[in-house]
Amino acid sequence: MPSNDTLLALTHPLVALLVGTLLIGCWRMLGRPPPLLRFGAAFGCYAVGLVMQILLWPAHQGWNIFLSGALYILSSLFFANGMVALAQRRLPAWPAAAILSATMGLRTWAALEPVHFLLRAGPLYLGVSLLFFLALWQMRHWRRGMTLERFFFWFLFVGTCTFVPRVMLTGASLGTSYGYDGSLYWVLTQVSFYVVTVGSAILALLLAALHAMAHLNQAAERDPLTGLRNRAGLSTFTRETLAGVPCYGLVMIDVDHFKSVNERFGHPVGDAVLRTIAQLVAQQVGSAEAAGRFGGEEFMLVLPGAGPEEAARIAERVRAAVQAHDFSAAAPGLHCTVSAGAGSFAGALPFAEAYRAVDGRLAQAKRGGRNRVCVSAAPPPPATSESTLQAHPDHTSGTPAAAGATPNMR
Repeated sequence: MPSNDTLLALTHPLVALLVGTLLIGCWRMLGRPPPLLRFGAAFGCYAVGLVMQILLWPAHQGWNIFLSGALYILSSLFFANGMVALAQRRLPAWPAAAILSATMGLRTWAALEPVHFLLRAGPLYLGVSLLFFLALWQMRHWRRGMTLERFFFWFLFVGTCTFVPRVMLTGASLGTSYGYDGSLYWVLTQVSFYVVTVGSAILALLLAALHAMAHLNQAAERDPLTGLRNRAGLSTFTRETLAGVPCYGLVMIDVDHFKSVNERFGHPVGDAVLRTIAQLVAQQVGSAEAAGRFGGEEFMLVLPGAGPEEAARIAERVRAAVQAHDFSAAAPGLHCTVSAGAGSFAGALPFAEAYRAVDGRLAQAKRGGRNRVCVSAAPPPPATSESTLQAHPDHTSGTPAAAGATPNMR
């Protein structure tokens, strides 16, 4: 093959190598999402295999067929794993292994015997297609995902459907020839690479960037110690959920004598206690409700649509669960309890007023001996009123609640 044709043919693997390098660079910049690393490895393996086939290195045709085929198969495996990882799924091990073993077995046979092009390339493309269809089946939920996810799914589906027909229609006249020859097969292979494979990489990069941004937004609203919402997350939930609801329940929970836990057992044990209590709190709320760490050893539950009885019931469940829990895994002999203030409020009431009310009930519970729930049965007056919040006796203490101002949730 003339040298100019060789250089022109090498632009194909060069582009693949550049795309792979770009994906790995983006993998580093976007917080190392696994899909981008796998896509980058796929393009790298494909580029090396293509260079071997174009330059006929090694010169022995059998070894060249075997090694380039192994790299193509490895590339397809990386690409399929990147597809499912992007959709937060896993590629089934046994079906994938069966497809790869059969494909590599046929490729090895083609390397040992001078066979027709269709018998050499056909099984390879069929194996790659089956592997991609297996990955698409694992990520089929993207058919109803967001717009870019749906487009990525159907783009890959249509592209995969063209692999085998393209080889069958363009390879019949190639006989037993091997290597780059400028035929229609090679032209369409390059077109398919630029349209389907590079197009998929661009879409995958966009999706990975969107997912990374969503992860960062979620991380900004999560408490790193407990995994619950933090103040910002609770604020977002109340802003997006409470608008228009007729009423909502609010519960404030405080770990009793938590300072003494840190002083007696150390801060690592204190952290373990908070994580455990966070799990117990989260178990008591449904998907339409929110649990968060408000700060320090305080937790908050926001319960859209909950009346005073339901808010009190959930608060009591949390209190009982913590009291019954065995904390000996954190420290031998450790026993923890919580106090809670709860109430139900009209949806139109400013959240700061509701917070002030339940915080007063929480203070009442702690003054009353701790390990108890105090409930506000009626909503407090609107924010424009300067009247004192009316006290309501809880189920364990008749001490009235204080109505002192507390910081707003920010």
